[in-house]
Amino acid sequence: MIEIIKEKLAYYIVKKNLKGNIPLQQSFSKFLKNSFNFLIVMPANDSDFRNSFIVLDFLDSQNKTLTIFTNDFRVALLPVKFRNKSLSFAITEINKLKLPSNELISKLKKLQFDAVVDLNREDNLFFSFVSNIVDSKVRIGIKKKKSNSYYNLIFSDNNFEGNIFYSNLLNCLKMF
Repeated sequence: MIEIIKEKLAYYIVKKNLKGNIPLQQSFSKFLKNSFNFLIVMPANDSDFRNSFIVLDFLDSQNKTLTIFTNDFRVALLPVKFRNKSLSFAITEINKLKLPSNELISKLKKLQFDAVVDLNREDNLFFSFVSNIVDSKVRIGIKKKKSNSYYNLIFSDNNFEGNIFYSNLLNCLKMF
Protein backbone atom coordinates (compact mmCIF):
# COMPACT_ATOMS: atom_id res chain seq x y z
CA MET A 1 0.00 0.00 0.00
CA ILE A 2 2.80 2.41 0.90
CA GLU A 3 4.59 1.61 -2.37
CA ILE A 4 1.50 2.57 -4.36
CA ILE A 5 1.26 5.89 -2.51
CA LYS A 6 4.98 6.54 -3.08
CA GLU A 7 4.60 5.80 -6.78
CA LYS A 8 1.61 8.14 -7.16
CA LEU A 9 3.44 10.86 -5.23
CA ALA A 10 6.51 10.41 -7.46
CA TYR A 11 4.37 10.73 -10.62
CA TYR A 12 2.76 13.87 -9.19
CA ILE A 13 6.15 15.43 -8.39
CA VAL A 14 7.51 14.65 -11.85
CA LYS A 15 4.39 15.98 -13.56
CA LYS A 16 4.58 19.19 -11.54
CA ASN A 17 8.29 19.68 -12.33
CA LEU A 18 7.97 18.96 -16.05
CA LYS A 19 4.88 21.01 -16.80
CA GLY A 20 5.25 22.50 -20.29
CA ASN A 21 8.60 20.80 -20.92
CA ILE A 22 7.62 18.93 -24.11
CA PRO A 23 7.13 21.10 -27.23
CA LEU A 24 3.78 20.64 -28.94
CA GLN A 25 5.00 20.38 -32.53
CA GLN A 26 8.43 19.82 -33.94
CA SER A 27 9.96 18.64 -37.18
CA PHE A 28 12.29 15.67 -36.85
CA SER A 29 13.55 15.67 -40.40
CA LYS A 30 17.33 15.82 -40.31
CA PHE A 31 17.40 15.97 -36.49
CA LEU A 32 20.15 13.33 -36.42
CA LYS A 33 22.21 15.25 -38.96
CA ASN A 34 21.73 18.54 -37.09
CA SER A 35 22.31 17.16 -33.58
CA PHE A 36 25.86 16.82 -32.33
CA ASN A 37 25.67 16.49 -28.56
CA PHE A 38 23.72 13.47 -27.23
CA LEU A 39 22.81 12.27 -23.75
CA ILE A 40 22.24 8.53 -23.87
CA VAL A 41 20.29 7.17 -20.90
CA MET A 42 21.33 3.53 -20.64
CA PRO A 43 18.81 0.79 -19.82
CA ALA A 44 18.43 -0.51 -16.27
CA ASN A 45 17.88 -4.06 -17.54
CA ASP A 46 21.16 -6.03 -17.81
CA SER A 47 20.52 -7.69 -21.18
CA ASP A 48 19.15 -4.47 -22.68
CA PHE A 49 22.23 -2.66 -21.37
CA ARG A 50 24.52 -4.93 -23.39
CA ASN A 51 22.25 -5.01 -26.46
CA SER A 52 22.06 -1.21 -26.63
CA PHE A 53 25.79 -0.86 -27.37
CA ILE A 54 25.01 -0.92 -31.10
CA VAL A 55 23.23 2.43 -30.72
CA LEU A 56 26.33 3.89 -29.03
CA ASP A 57 28.57 2.52 -31.79
CA PHE A 58 26.37 4.01 -34.51
CA LEU A 59 26.23 7.48 -32.94
CA ASP A 60 29.98 7.37 -32.36
CA SER A 61 30.55 6.41 -36.01
CA GLN A 62 28.51 9.49 -36.98
CA ASN A 63 30.98 11.67 -35.00
CA LYS A 64 28.39 12.62 -32.38
CA THR A 65 29.51 13.72 -28.93
CA LEU A 66 28.09 11.24 -26.45
CA THR A 67 27.47 11.48 -22.73
CA ILE A 68 26.33 8.15 -21.34
CA PHE A 69 24.17 8.24 -18.21
CA THR A 70 24.30 5.04 -16.19
CA ASN A 71 24.80 3.60 -12.72
CA ASP A 72 28.33 4.03 -11.36
CA PHE A 73 28.83 0.27 -11.04
CA ARG A 74 27.97 -0.21 -14.73
CA VAL A 75 30.62 2.13 -16.13
CA ALA A 76 33.13 -0.74 -16.11
CA LEU A 77 30.73 -2.77 -18.28
CA LEU A 78 30.74 -0.16 -21.05
CA PRO A 79 33.05 -0.70 -24.01
CA VAL A 80 36.42 0.89 -23.25
CA LYS A 81 36.03 3.70 -25.79
CA PHE A 82 32.87 4.93 -24.00
CA ARG A 83 33.97 4.74 -20.37
CA ASN A 84 35.43 8.25 -20.31
CA LYS A 85 32.18 9.58 -21.80
CA SER A 86 30.04 8.38 -18.92
CA LEU A 87 28.04 10.43 -16.46
CA SER A 88 27.35 8.07 -13.62
CA PHE A 89 25.15 8.25 -10.57
CA ALA A 90 25.40 6.42 -7.28
CA ILE A 91 22.63 4.57 -5.52
CA THR A 92 22.76 7.32 -2.86
CA GLU A 93 21.61 9.81 -5.51
CA ILE A 94 18.20 8.15 -5.69
CA ASN A 95 15.71 9.33 -3.08
CA LYS A 96 13.04 7.33 -1.23
CA LEU A 97 10.52 7.95 -4.01
CA LYS A 98 12.96 6.39 -6.52
CA LEU A 99 13.59 9.79 -8.12
CA PRO A 100 16.88 11.69 -8.56
CA SER A 101 18.15 13.43 -5.44
CA ASN A 102 18.29 17.23 -5.32
CA GLU A 103 22.08 17.13 -5.83
CA LEU A 104 21.72 15.02 -8.96
CA ILE A 105 18.91 17.24 -10.25
CA SER A 106 21.01 20.39 -9.83
CA LYS A 107 23.98 18.71 -11.56
CA LEU A 108 21.78 17.64 -14.50
CA LYS A 109 20.04 21.00 -14.87
CA LYS A 110 23.39 22.58 -15.75
CA LEU A 111 23.78 20.31 -18.79
CA GLN A 112 22.60 21.04 -22.32
CA PHE A 113 22.26 18.57 -25.18
CA ASP A 114 20.93 18.61 -28.72
CA ALA A 115 19.15 15.29 -28.12
CA VAL A 116 18.42 12.89 -25.28
CA VAL A 117 17.91 9.21 -26.05
CA ASP A 118 16.37 7.08 -23.28
CA LEU A 119 17.07 3.44 -24.15
CA ASN A 120 14.96 1.97 -21.32
CA ARG A 121 12.25 -0.36 -22.56
CA GLU A 122 10.85 -0.96 -19.09
CA ASP A 123 8.81 1.62 -17.22
CA ASN A 124 11.21 3.55 -14.99
CA LEU A 125 10.17 7.00 -13.77
CA PHE A 126 13.72 7.79 -12.60
CA PHE A 127 15.16 7.61 -16.12
CA SER A 128 12.16 9.32 -17.72
CA PHE A 129 12.58 12.20 -15.27
CA VAL A 130 16.35 12.39 -15.89
CA SER A 131 15.66 12.58 -19.64
CA ASN A 132 13.61 15.71 -19.02
CA ILE A 133 15.77 17.47 -16.45
CA VAL A 134 18.53 18.31 -18.90
CA ASP A 135 18.04 21.06 -21.46
CA SER A 136 17.33 19.50 -24.86
CA LYS A 137 15.09 20.11 -27.85
CA VAL A 138 14.70 16.46 -28.83
CA ARG A 139 13.81 13.74 -26.33
CA ILE A 140 13.64 10.23 -27.74
CA GLY A 141 12.13 7.37 -25.80
CA ILE A 142 10.42 4.04 -26.08
CA LYS A 143 6.67 3.61 -25.75
CA LYS A 144 5.69 2.87 -22.18
CA LYS A 145 3.33 4.17 -19.53
CA LYS A 146 2.80 7.94 -19.89
CA SER A 147 5.65 8.25 -22.42
CA ASN A 148 3.81 11.03 -24.28
CA SER A 149 4.48 13.25 -21.26
CA TYR A 150 8.23 12.67 -21.34
CA TYR A 151 9.36 12.32 -24.96
CA ASN A 152 8.64 14.09 -28.22
CA LEU A 153 9.78 11.18 -30.42
CA ILE A 154 8.60 7.74 -29.31
CA PHE A 155 9.48 4.35 -30.76
CA SER A 156 7.30 1.29 -30.23
CA ASP A 157 8.77 -1.80 -28.54
CA ASN A 158 6.38 -4.54 -29.78
CA ASN A 159 7.95 -6.89 -27.18
CA PHE A 160 10.87 -7.96 -29.35
CA GLU A 161 13.95 -9.46 -27.78
CA GLY A 162 16.53 -6.84 -26.83
CA ASN A 163 18.97 -7.48 -29.66
CA ILE A 164 16.21 -7.32 -32.27
CA PHE A 165 14.62 -4.24 -30.72
CA TYR A 166 17.84 -2.20 -30.62
CA SER A 167 18.63 -3.16 -34.22
CA ASN A 168 15.15 -1.96 -35.22
CA LEU A 169 15.62 1.24 -33.20
CA LEU A 170 18.92 1.83 -34.94
CA ASN A 171 17.27 1.39 -38.35
CA CYS A 172 14.60 3.92 -37.36
CA LEU A 173 17.24 6.43 -36.21
CA LYS A 174 19.07 6.07 -39.51
CA MET A 175 15.97 7.36 -41.30
CA PHE A 176 16.48 10.76 -39.70
